[in-house]
Amino acid sequence: MSVKSRISIVVADITKLEGVQAIVNAANSSLLGGGGVDGAIHRAAGPELKRYCEREFEGPKRCPTGGSRITPAFNLKHCEQ
Repeated sequence: MSVKSRISIVVADITKLEGVQAIVNAANSSLLGGGGVDGAIHRAAGPELKRYCEREFEGPKRCPTGGSRITPAFNLKHCEQ
């Protein structure tokens, strides 16, 4: 299977996509929500996402530039969990 057959580009509300295994977000290093897409994801996921990030990833730079973190989907019900 080629890469083309496994990757799709979709223009939609990322918090309402159905049947996705993951969503990728360019968050700031604090991982505590904010504006734009990051804020929309935090609002849709609910306060549990912020609490999880505060608890699991310590310090003011919870994710350094270029890094990545995996979290549960919480209230993002359309994501496979």
